[in-house]
Order: sequence, then C-alpha cells, then structure tokens
Amino acid sequence: MHDLINYLNSPHLVAAFQNIFGIEPIFETKSKSVDEPALKIKKRSPLKKSQNDDKNDEKCQKNHKRTFSNPKKLVNITDHNHLIANTLIHNRFWYYFFHLGAAMGNEIFYCLFFPFWFWNVDGAIARKVAFMWGIFMYVGQATKDILCMPRPASPPVVKLEERYLAEYGFPSTHAMVSAGLPISVLVLSYSRYNIDLHISIGIVVAFCSWVSCSRLYLGMHSILDVVAGVLYSILVLMVMIPILEPIDHFILEFNYSPLIVFTVGYLLCHFYPSVRQWSTARGDTVIIIGSVIGFSIGSYLNNKLGLLHKPDEPPLYDIHFPNAFGYFLGVLRTILGLLLVLCTRQLFKIFLLKFLCFICKLDHRNPDSKKQKKIELPYNYLTYFALGVNIAFTFPFLFRLLGIERDYSFTEL
Repeated sequence: MHDLINYLNSPHLVAAFQNIFGIEPIFETKSKSVDEPALKIKKRSPLKKSQNDDKNDEKCQKNHKRTFSNPKKLVNITDHNHLIANTLIHNRFWYYFFHLGAAMGNEIFYCLFFPFWFWNVDGAIARKVAFMWGIFMYVGQATKDILCMPRPASPPVVKLEERYLAEYGFPSTHAMVSAGLPISVLVLSYSRYNIDLHISIGIVVAFCSWVSCSRLYLGMHSILDVVAGVLYSILVLMVMIPILEPIDHFILEFNYSPLIVFTVGYLLCHFYPSVRQWSTARGDTVIIIGSVIGFSIGSYLNNKLGLLHKPDEPPLYDIHFPNAFGYFLGVLRTILGLLLVLCTRQLFKIFLLKFLCFICKLDHRNPDSKKQKKIELPYNYLTYFALGVNIAFTFPFLFRLLGIERDYSFTEL
C-alpha cells in the first residue's frame, strides 16, 4: 500500500500526463539579476507572440524535432527551486479545454451555478446542494492545511495556474467538488423528478473526469490528490445524505435557526486551521461558508413569510420545459439577478473593507490588510452572506414583484 501511495503521488506521472496533452517544459535556472523581479513577471497568453517568440519557437521545433503544428510559447514562473519554465503549448484545444474544466471549481462557476438553480430550476435542490458544497469545501480545505502535503514538485511538473500555488495539495478540493456536487444533484433530483438515471450517471462521470484531469494538466495535483479527493467526497456524502433532510427541516422551521446557523458558520471560519504562510485557502473557505449560510437564512425567510409551500402532489414530478416566453423570462431573471449580485458584491466589499480597516486602524489601500485574519474573516463572511441572502430571498422576491418569477418557484419544501 505504501508503494502504491508513493507511485500515485509521483510528480513524474503528472509530467507524463502533461506531455501527452502537448505541454513541453524547458526549465532554466534564473540568474541572480532577475531573482528579485521574477515574481512580477506575468503569464502571457499562448496566443500572443512576438517576433522573438516566433524565432524561439522555430529553434525549439528544430532542436526537439516536434511534428506538432504551430506550438506556442508560454512563460510560467514556478514556485520551487528558482526556476523559469519556458513552456511550449503544442495543442491549444487541450489548453483551453482543461483551463475551462478547472474553472468549474472556481468562484466564477459557483456565482453562475447557484443563482441559476435558485432562480430557474429548483430552490429546494439548490439550498441542499449548497449545504453539501460548504461541507465538501470546508472539510477538504481544512484537511489540506492540517496535513500540509505539498503540490507536485516542479520540475518535472510545470504549473500553469498561479493562484493556488501557496496552498497545499492533498486532497484536491476541485476533485472533491467535481464528484460531490453532481452526485448530490443527482441523488436529490432522482428523489424528486423523473430523470434518466443512466444518462445522469454518465454526465456525473464526465464532469468529474473533466475537472479532475484539468488539475493534472495544470500541474496542480498528483494522481493521489485527485483520487483521494473523489473518495473523500463519497465518504462525506455517505455521512451527510441520510441527515441532510432533518438538517434542512431544522433550518427552515426552527425559530432560532438563523442565529444558530450564522454563529456556527462564523465559528467554523474562526477556528479554521491556521497555517504558517498566508494562502487563499482560508479566504476561499470563508467565502463559501458565508454564501451557504446566506442561502440557508434566505430560505428560512422565504418559509417564515409564507412564500414556501408544499406542492399539490407528492414526488416524483415530470420535468416540464418552458415555452419561448418562459426562456425569455429565464434569461431576463438571470441577467438582472447577476447584475444585482455584482452590485451587491462591490458595495459590500468597498464598505466593509473601509469600515473594518477603520475599526482596526489599518490602511484599506494596503493589499496586506486584507490578509490579516481580523479583516479577512468578517470581510469575506459578511460580503458573501449578504450575497447568499439576496440570491435565495431578496432577488426571487423582487422577481415576483416584477411578475417575472418562474413557475413553481415557491413550491420548494
């Protein structure tokens, strides 16, 4: 077992995977004269080439005798051994395909996915899936910062995503969410709607494979990280699915649940495992927990105001697609809602940062101020809590006032 773990954790497997899909790193030692400004060098798109890039590409093609057409040069700064990797991207399709797959586990995807489900599909499933999302991410990120297992060594791996370099690697939270999120959607939808199980399982497997492989392509995780992430999410699902319905009932019905949920969420963020060096892990975890708490309390408000009621008939329900006008209203809700989400996010970020820095006597213009726990925690928690409440409660209520709400949008108990 120990040999198998070491084999799956080998960076050479990741480097081989990258090579299969057209990534060719050429590592060079940085000179002393560029040691200091190296961190300021920005990654350039493989589509933007200078004349020097063209000449260098021709030399590399001759030296390495590549048969690929039109390789592109990508400058990437690695985080180990003071090396620069002049990386040749030989296949642009895989480059963008896997970058898009990695984006399925980033903030931009969640900012689109959950509002879309709350406003256009099914709020009952959305709030439960969001709760599971919070569990996956908190458990996964905390495990990373407790075990402190590094990402694949570079070289031989070249890392094409700089945002998460300071985070640890085991387990892959992208893999956890790529497995846990669609499985949660499948389980909850299958108990509520008439859906084709085989097609649904195929979609789950394809999505999980896409996102997981993207982490290998970008050099951010070993195979062990990815496999552990998938298995970890399945373990969490086995524990949480049986008690998900009672938890949901408690949040919606108990009079003091908002106070309890808000306090528990904040305490989870406050006692998140501390690390020696700042990384995006704690901030991302606080953002997710704040959003989930906002979804929960927004759903509670819907229920207590009498806006949620049970459908006339028990499940299973047939899926009815809207007509042309229904699609138009869906697009209108989504565009209007996302614009309001963006405005809310910016307003809260600006106000809270200045307010918290004023209270703590810090300069809000200094980027390091946001990295301090006393600023980062309430700043992210309250901002995304407000977004969660608005997505689950305020904006659907506004849609109802405007007469553009979706059918059955409040039959979500």
